[in-house]
Amino acid sequence: MRLASCPGRIISLAPNLTEILFALGLNQELIGVTRYCDYPEDARKKEVVGGLVDLNLEKIRSLEPDLVLGFRGNPKRVVDRLYRDRLPVYVFDAGRTFDDLFNLILRIGQLTCRQEQAVGLVSDLRSQIQSIEKSLPRAGPAKRVFLTLFGQGSGLWTCGRDSYLSHLLERARAENASGRLKGTWLVYNREKLIRDNPEMILIVCRSQQDFDRARTWFKSQPAFGKIQALARGSFFFLPEDQFSRFSPRLVQAYRQLIQTLYPELRVGEK
Repeated sequence: MRLASCPGRIISLAPNLTEILFALGLNQELIGVTRYCDYPEDARKKEVVGGLVDLNLEKIRSLEPDLVLGFRGNPKRVVDRLYRDRLPVYVFDAGRTFDDLFNLILRIGQLTCRQEQAVGLVSDLRSQIQSIEKSLPRAGPAKRVFLTLFGQGSGLWTCGRDSYLSHLLERARAENASGRLKGTWLVYNREKLIRDNPEMILIVCRSQQDFDRARTWFKSQPAFGKIQALARGSFFFLPEDQFSRFSPRLVQAYRQLIQTLYPELRVGEK
């Protein structure tokens, strides 16, 4: 991609990209977002160009963008059409690690002439992570956990070894029950969960009400009765809005994850 000048009209096709653009101070330049771009609050005031997969090509064209930023999950056919229409499109692949997130931020900073702000943001996020990780226990057995995404259809949706949530669990020195399986999100086998016998069940969902429903469902399954987490009532709510986006707020999610795993620690305090 070659840009003749710094883009003054930017469209974001994914919520995590919208969050990064705002974090780099590009509120005025951002003219279009998806209906799922709801953070920060000002993102709700932008023109909506559709959802992640049902993008409105005519709307995108009519806004006359200088730069369109897409992410894995946007349909390839839509991206290809934007390319054919000679719109300035740059699409990012999904990442797994904090370094992948930092590279994403730095690349967006390059594309938008916000290199200095991007470097500063990455430096601040690195500092936060270092502060958080000073609190982690240095020894002892890893806690065995099962993380599930509730509300995305039937089955036990969980994160495989290629997901950034599995990476967060690894960094937090927890054993992800599904961490040996290839993939990002996948449906887990009930019998396998019983054999894994996790100590904690982490439920990623949108609201406390959804969490209560998920916990009730787990308790209603007779076959799960001998799982440690159920016997102890060790269910924990992780907000989907924060844990499902590959954005700067992933560091906040990491902090909350460690506080959940180790409630006795004073996380992030120097």
